[in-house]
Amino acid sequence: MRIRYLYLFFFTLFFSSHFFLGAQNEQAFGERYWEGILYPTQTDSLRIGLTLFYSNDSLVKAELDSPDQYVYGIEASSAKFKNDTLIVVIKKLKAHFIGTLDDKGAYQGVFVQNNNRIALNLLPLDFKYQIKRPQEPHEPYPYQVTELNIPDLKGNPLINGTLTYPEESLKGTIILITGSGWQDRDETIMGHKPFKVIADYLTRAGYAVYRYDDAEPLRFQKMTTIDFVQDVQTIVSYLKDQESHNQHPIGLLGHSEGGLVALITAVENSDISFIISLAGMGEDITQTLLYQAELYAKNGGLSDQEVKATLEVSGKIYRLVTKEKDPEKLGKKFDKLIAQYTQKMTEEEKKRLGLTPLEVYQKRVSLLSPWFMTIFKIDPEQYLKFLKVPFFALNGDKDTQVKGKTHLPVFEKYRKSSSPLSQVKLYPNLNHLFQECETGFLEEYGQIEQTISPEVLEDIVQWLNLVCRENKK
Repeated sequence: MRIRYLYLFFFTLFFSSHFFLGAQNEQAFGERYWEGILYPTQTDSLRIGLTLFYSNDSLVKAELDSPDQYVYGIEASSAKFKNDTLIVVIKKLKAHFIGTLDDKGAYQGVFVQNNNRIALNLLPLDFKYQIKRPQEPHEPYPYQVTELNIPDLKGNPLINGTLTYPEESLKGTIILITGSGWQDRDETIMGHKPFKVIADYLTRAGYAVYRYDDAEPLRFQKMTTIDFVQDVQTIVSYLKDQESHNQHPIGLLGHSEGGLVALITAVENSDISFIISLAGMGEDITQTLLYQAELYAKNGGLSDQEVKATLEVSGKIYRLVTKEKDPEKLGKKFDKLIAQYTQKMTEEEKKRLGLTPLEVYQKRVSLLSPWFMTIFKIDPEQYLKFLKVPFFALNGDKDTQVKGKTHLPVFEKYRKSSSPLSQVKLYPNLNHLFQECETGFLEEYGQIEQTISPEVLEDIVQWLNLVCRENKK
């Protein structure tokens, strides 16, 4: 399960080309790249890249990169020059940059985000670093690609996504469901687009695939796992009304929390013919989070005693969330527990354990959110008991977010009762994204060129072919 990370920054920066030291209207380049380093704190730094695009000597657009976060191509909402001053605004980040050209062709300026002002100097470079993602598909595609926006009951756009449809005969339709935290339709993470790769592979194999963006941010912040299930139900209903889909099986493929969403949907909706659970949960979320906490505490250099104490207090907090239905009461109980736990700690110890006032506040806000208070009360096994369609449950044995060796046995327990075609498989040396890896930790995801193991893709297609053939009999 992907943790709901609080990304501190996405930034912006700009320079003039180092080939030129004069006024901006003399530049006549197609595009140029600059890079600088932003220091959000005294101990943290982030590389920031900027591409400026020109047409007939005029600046037409700007794109931002954050290479250390594997984020590329964030388009600025506006970019302009006033004399030798560059002004760039990125509304989606609530940020802007103002810089003045110096005699070396660089901009000395300030980056502002959420009222935080940070000095930022941008220097021109001859090259732009490109990450390698050899599995990511590119046009032209040997299949149909359509933007498909599904409306709500009032006809307003509710779900925005991409439908890929094979040119040859259709075998079935698959809806892709992303993991925790806001995700785009490609489930983009650290420069990888797993769902785009999966959709391409399955569509080439004869399956229509629908992948979609999570809800717009204001709506998404209030949503729970059950709300995600309702969105999938809406998609299924829409596709079942389409002649191009209703004569073939419709199934779900969910990654991480998306696997849980697929499971719940399939139990509640008889129109679902099969599900694929990629690193989905068989155990409840308490066990999942304690597993994550232990691994990342050890990896972060905490002592055995600190790890033990962390797990103890985390377990108490999770039990509170599981039992308490009232957010206000939960907040008070959380405050009391944390106060008792940290009362004898020094400021340095709090910082080391991630328990500074700001970090405690962020944890509190997350725990009191509708999403957390709902998912803690969901037991996947209670749905597996009633699942009566084929499932394929997959995990990697180096997954540091969902432990395959404890989750898959729960699926195995209900494999035969769901369908003779159900399968469970644990893959050696694969992480949460199903990449071939060394450690399985998050920081490794972006360093790996492979987006998803070819073996996993092939296994999914072979299983789908089997299930869909049986469905037609």
